[in-house]
Amino acid sequence: MALPLTGSLLTIIFVRIPRAPARLRSLAGLPTVIGAAIALIAAWLLRGQSDWEAVIGGWSPISFTGLPLAMADFAPAAGIIIAWVTVYFLNGLESLAASPDERDSVAGALCVASLTLVAFANNFVALLVGLGLTDLCTAYAALRQQGSGRAAMIQLMLNGVSITALIFVAVIHAAGGNSLHRPLVRLGDSTAPLMALAVALRLNVVPFRALPSAWSDPQNSAGAVSGLLVLTRLPGLGITGLPGWFYALALVGGLLTLIIAALQAEARKDALVPAAVTAGAYLAGASAILNMPGVTAAATIAWLIGTALIGRPGPVDAPPWVKSVRRAMRGVGALCLIGLPPMVGLVGHAGVITAWTARGTDGWPFALAWIVCLVLMVYALLTIVFSSTGEAVHDVRPAQERHHLSAQLAREAIGGLSAGVPVLLFGVAPALLTAGSLAEVLGRHGALGWAGWAVAVAAGALLWRLESRWRPAIGPIREWTTRALDLSWFYSLLDGAIGRLRYPFSRAFDLLESDGTLLWAIIAVLLIVLISRPGGP
Repeated sequence: MALPLTGSLLTIIFVRIPRAPARLRSLAGLPTVIGAAIALIAAWLLRGQSDWEAVIGGWSPISFTGLPLAMADFAPAAGIIIAWVTVYFLNGLESLAASPDERDSVAGALCVASLTLVAFANNFVALLVGLGLTDLCTAYAALRQQGSGRAAMIQLMLNGVSITALIFVAVIHAAGGNSLHRPLVRLGDSTAPLMALAVALRLNVVPFRALPSAWSDPQNSAGAVSGLLVLTRLPGLGITGLPGWFYALALVGGLLTLIIAALQAEARKDALVPAAVTAGAYLAGASAILNMPGVTAAATIAWLIGTALIGRPGPVDAPPWVKSVRRAMRGVGALCLIGLPPMVGLVGHAGVITAWTARGTDGWPFALAWIVCLVLMVYALLTIVFSSTGEAVHDVRPAQERHHLSAQLAREAIGGLSAGVPVLLFGVAPALLTAGSLAEVLGRHGALGWAGWAVAVAAGALLWRLESRWRPAIGPIREWTTRALDLSWFYSLLDGAIGRLRYPFSRAFDLLESDGTLLWAIIAVLLIVLISRPGGP
């Protein structure tokens, strides 16, 4: 938890050294990468430990709630943390090519610590503290991006409502004399709607989102990761099933996001990456239908690493072999998201279609929506993989640049290895995520699941291959269809309603903020406190 933050702080110190030599400033990114690398090794070692528990905070939470900040082993969450630190490590490698002044890894380092607290929280207090810290770090990172202030504040507000819902569940549970210690908590299905609402808010599913592509950047998806971590906990807390509207919102959100991106793809190919990131998060949340934490964890790992790989285009000024390597990495990420054996995406997809069709007529619409989402995802991923880089040609760079090329080759090799290990290892050995053996995963998929997956992949490939034929046909309806599906009209109405509701309150605040009003308010509060004391003032 501390290593990424330590590396980031050392990087800041390097950059701010007055009159530092240029060679020293060029090494400023190394502490961040070294800290991330050691943290990644520590995450793998932590996954190898079992039945551990630690108290990391014995301060005010004990006096306030009677519980410390306790953490304990949870194998599915350990896999998600490995994937998250892997993405953080890949971003650190990428930042080595950036100028020192452009590096900002503090928010990412804090997210590593806060998400670790969420992942291994052994009571509700640790969970709530971790979620709050994650929200603050995510909002800080989003506010630093130009033009994303409104979306960041809306997301922070929605996450605050999510935490409020979790606090309400915890208070009601504790009021009945029950323990908030995770192994002893049994909430029951009566709290499933409120817990589903808390997760839906964190995933920013429709209509709880500020933009058509809620998670426009894989680096800023800590809020969605925290929601999926909560989702992996629900079966252990006694919640055996979520309401159908949660899965409906997730699948509808994925469909809307991918359809809008597909309609805009002719003019903006770059819109497909954020759409794939957002839809992948929604599909990972929908995998909770199997009520198996290991399956949800596998879908989350596939989403995290897969979207991180497809979001790594070859730089314009890079040699052709780098562009070819990046295309290969995007291909691996796409196959992971599609769920090709033996990658971890298969563990997250296996059995989802079968689980819905087993519910009869009520489940078939969900199964069909899942297949259509996968069709559009395959189309988007094929477009991303084959539209961004050129063909590799012989590299004839000068000899004085060979040391730069060798360093770049080392970065690409290390990045590919660090991303490929969890993708393949958790896919071949899903028991590491408590998702059963590989034979159980293949059997869980069933004949119907394999048929639906194959049809979706084939249809998505056909849609991509015949794009030049169907795209001109939708030209006349593309613009108004996009405007209708992106729900901009809904958010305009919502902004207007909020403005009208805010009007009387703003007038009241103008009155309260006048001269002398604050002093009178303090006097009134003091009088109330004195009068309410036992025995009078």
